[in-house]
This record gives sequence, structure tokens and C-alpha cells, in this order.
Amino acid sequence: MHVQLESLKQKLTKLSSNVENNLMLSIRASTKRNVELASSAFKFDEEYIRKGKFEVEYLTLAYANFQSLNEGELKSVKDARMILRELEKLAQIALNIADKAEYVQFANVQELHKDEYGLKPMGDITAEMIKKSVEAFVSGNSKHASETLVMMTEIQSLYDVALAKIKASVTDQNITNLTGILSVVEHVRMAADISCSIASNFC
Repeated sequence: MHVQLESLKQKLTKLSSNVENNLMLSIRASTKRNVELASSAFKFDEEYIRKGKFEVEYLTLAYANFQSLNEGELKSVKDARMILRELEKLAQIALNIADKAEYVQFANVQELHKDEYGLKPMGDITAEMIKKSVEAFVSGNSKHASETLVMMTEIQSLYDVALAKIKASVTDQNITNLTGILSVVEHVRMAADISCSIASNFC
């Protein structure tokens, strides 16, 4: 059974990596108002993430119900299934962000790694948090989980700055656009919250 559980963990790690990558892709698409890039996020989800979700779900269900597992093995399978559910939420968040690409306008669209609301660093940190939270389960190292929770303070700081900037600059003319940008910011923060939810199980 050890070999099967290691295979499950590998597939979960791969799924997590794909979700992280698609989240960052979606953020880039929205901040650059790149509809083509946003479309590629939906294609990536369909081609790779859906397949990964199916594989992990299949294995967790099969192992939990058709194998004779000891208590530790059963806990590992249940933990993997919990992480799968959270990664499914994260994958949907990425698509929700990609959906906004056509409707939001940032000031620094032409500057590759710059946006005025700190979404790139928020996205980078959040992707790292997702990675660490899953790695805490895969490796059994609670340090990764603790680090994930600490990183949330960085996200909160960036979020607070972005929210204050949006509130300070809203007018009747730009309220629709800024509400869309706020939605993207909120979605990234939500993704960070979910990574903390995963990590909290392994501290």
C-alpha cells in the first residue's frame, strides 16, 4: 500500500502545481486585459486540471472503499481527499479571475511585471502558499504548514493596501472598473485563505 499512497501523493502534487500555474496565468491575464491569455487558462483547466482531479478522486475513493487500510493509511487518503476538494475550489477561483480579463482595465497594462494594486506579488505569494500547504501533507513536514500560515500576513498587508487605494480613488466614472479589480483582489485573497485552510490540518 505504501507504493500506492506515494503514487497518490505524486498525483496530488502535480495537480497542485497545475492549479498554482493556472492561478498565476489568470492573474496575469486579468492585469494585462489579455483575453487570449484568459482563454488559455480555461483550456489548461480542461486539458490538465480536470484530468488531475479525476485521477486523485478515483484513487482516493478506490483506496478508501476497496482496500484494507490501517488507521494511518486511511487518514492519509482522507487528507488527500480533503486537499482535492480545496484544490477544486482554487481551480475555480483561477477561472473566475480569468473571466474578469475582458472587463477590467489596469493602468500599467504594457508593463510586464507591474500593476498598481500589487496583484503580481499577491499571486506569487499565494501560489507559494498553495505549494507549501500541499507539501506539508506530502512530506509530513509541519514546517511547510506553519510557513504557509505566516505568509498570510504578507497577503493581508498587500490586500489592505490595494483595498485602501481602490476606495480612495473610486468615482462615479470608474466604480464599475474598480469593482471588477476589487473582485480580482478578493479572489486572490480567498485563494490564500484556502491554502491556510489546508495547512492548518498539518501544523
